[in-house]
Amino acid sequence: MERFLRGVEHIEVVAPEMIQIDIDRDWFVIRNIVGVLITIATVGLISGLFLGLLTLDALDLQIMERASLDEDEKVYARELLPVVQNRHRLLVSLLVLNALAYESMPIFLDALVPSWVAIILSVTLILLFGEILPSAIFTGPNQLKLGYYSIPLVQVFLVITAPIAVPLAKLLDYMVHDGPASSHHHEPYNRGELSALVRIQYEERMASQTRRRGMKPQERKATQWANFKKEMLQAVTERFEENEIESTLEPPPLDEQLTPPLHRTEVHLIEGSLQMKTKVTMDIYTPLRHVYAVPDNMILDKDNISAIYSYGFSRIPVYRATEPFLSEAGHEPLPERSRMIGYLMTRQLMLIDWDHKRQVSSLPIQKPLVFSPRANLVDVLSGLRSRGVIMGFVCARTDIAKQALNNNQPIPVEAGFMGILTLEDVMESILQDRIYDEFDMKERDRAVATLQRWAATRLQKFVRKKQKERRFSANGTTERTPLLRENSGSFYST
Repeated sequence: MERFLRGVEHIEVVAPEMIQIDIDRDWFVIRNIVGVLITIATVGLISGLFLGLLTLDALDLQIMERASLDEDEKVYARELLPVVQNRHRLLVSLLVLNALAYESMPIFLDALVPSWVAIILSVTLILLFGEILPSAIFTGPNQLKLGYYSIPLVQVFLVITAPIAVPLAKLLDYMVHDGPASSHHHEPYNRGELSALVRIQYEERMASQTRRRGMKPQERKATQWANFKKEMLQAVTERFEENEIESTLEPPPLDEQLTPPLHRTEVHLIEGSLQMKTKVTMDIYTPLRHVYAVPDNMILDKDNISAIYSYGFSRIPVYRATEPFLSEAGHEPLPERSRMIGYLMTRQLMLIDWDHKRQVSSLPIQKPLVFSPRANLVDVLSGLRSRGVIMGFVCARTDIAKQALNNNQPIPVEAGFMGILTLEDVMESILQDRIYDEFDMKERDRAVATLQRWAATRLQKFVRKKQKERRFSANGTTERTPLLRENSGSFYST
């Protein structure tokens, strides 16, 4: 009994208040730890969404939606486009939530550890789990996919922060003139940038092909498999398995099979098309001094018709002659030749009887379009297509020239006739290359033959000159050798 009483003396009685304090302290620690984890997750999520969504460009998403070969990418781009277009509201919403998470973390940490430890832990956790890892994940190859699956959460964030984000977003739209209200006034790429973009794509493709040719087969295969998506590879593989065609030649790269690279002609065509609005008729027209034209009183005999056909033109400008017809057409002074009345279709000469001695004015003369030297090629091409003609006159004062032609009068000198342009000139400007017809091919062949003869003659002259120099050098050496021997013999004899 005494032993039992002595044991009872050592039993401590804990009051209910002390138990409640311990429970509250444990819950306090748990709440702060959970708060730290939630703030870290929030900071990481918001930082990832900030970089993953705001680095997406609306124009790139529109391009993917229309031209992507991957159907999933089209869906991702279509759903992300409305979110990305409202950029300022998205920006403000994410920044507000990010600021709340940043400010909350030190509060939770300060309740658990000393202040200096809280600062170190806060900076470390935010830098590692709130900046580095989310940035690497959300800006990686799965950026579109992650952004697509985070759209519902982003919509919740937009609703929660709407009272603050909407007014600030409107203010930003007004101050920096950005967002949906002004997107239709914004030109993402101008003509020069589009042209440069196409040129860069072409040059990079060519450089990539050059590097690929220099790779080993194993490296080339690894590069191809790394650059394309699984669905595209499966499609190509299934197609080749169905055909079961074995070829000794190495197949072209997969990207060239699915999306053929731009050809040089395509690049020139795109660049020329983008320059149509900036190029004017002054850049492509043929000056009057280089224009072959005939007077309206020219006698269509055998010699003159043969001379017209020898130039190979399908249409010949016709001017009003003020003096009797000279023997050779096209050699009158320029002021006389500027009095144009239209142009002649040379195919009409096939039905002319040489013995009738008809004049050019007796044939139908076509009325051309008149263009200003400052007219851009878009307007020129539209005008030629709408009228169904392929030749136009270029005049400094188009109103005077048009009025004269409408009254069946020659273009006066005051109109300032400068030259002609044709649909072929416009197409050559777009293609950035000369268009050769059958007659031009003959001329080019003759020019190439002449150039080859000139080069061969120059080469022969150069070879003969070098041969003469070698012979002269050899003769000079043989003539000097006995003298040296004679001198050397006399030297040793002494």
